[in-house]
Amino acid sequence: MDWRIADKLIAGLVSFLLAAVLYDGYRLLQESRVNRALENIEAAEGVDFDHGRLHFARAWALQQEGKFEDALKAYGAIDVGNDERLGADLSYNLANLYFRRALQFREEGADDLALPLIELAKEGYRELLRANSQDWAAKYNLELALKIAPETDLEEVEEERNPEHNPRAAAGVQVRKRLP
Repeated sequence: MDWRIADKLIAGLVSFLLAAVLYDGYRLLQESRVNRALENIEAAEGVDFDHGRLHFARAWALQQEGKFEDALKAYGAIDVGNDERLGADLSYNLANLYFRRALQFREEGADDLALPLIELAKEGYRELLRANSQDWAAKYNLELALKIAPETDLEEVEEERNPEHNPRAAAGVQVRKRLP
C-alpha cells in the first residue's frame, strides 16, 4: 500500500515536471522568435504575434533613422499593458524623440516649431522623474531641455502678450485731469 502512494506521488511529480518543461520550451521558442526579429528589424513586420518589445524595437529603429512621424506613430501603437519597465522606456524614448526633433528645428531656425516639442520633452522627463526620482538619464535630459528653454513665470508671459496690462507700461497708467 505504501508503494502505491509513492508510485502515485512519483507519477504526479514526473507529470508536473514534464508540463513545466513543455511550458518553458514553448516560452523559449516564442522568445527566440522575438530575438530573431529583433536582430533583423525588417523581419519584425512579418511576425504575426503582438509583442511590446518587438514594436518598441521597431519604433526605436525608425527613430534612429530620423523618421520622426513614423517613429511617433510606432510608439503610439505600442500596448504597454502591465509592463512598467516598457512603459518607462517608452516615455523616455518619446521625450528624447521630441527633444531631438526640437533641436533639429532650432538648427533650421524654426524656434516657433521647436518650443512646443521641447515642452513636450520636458513634461515627459518630469513624468519619468515623478515615477522614479533616481532616473539619472531623465534628470540629465531635463536639465538640458531647461537650459534651452528655461521656465518662465506666467505673469512675465502675460506682460509680453498684453503690454496694456503691465503696470509699468505708460499706456496702462490712467490719469484723470479736470476738464476746463
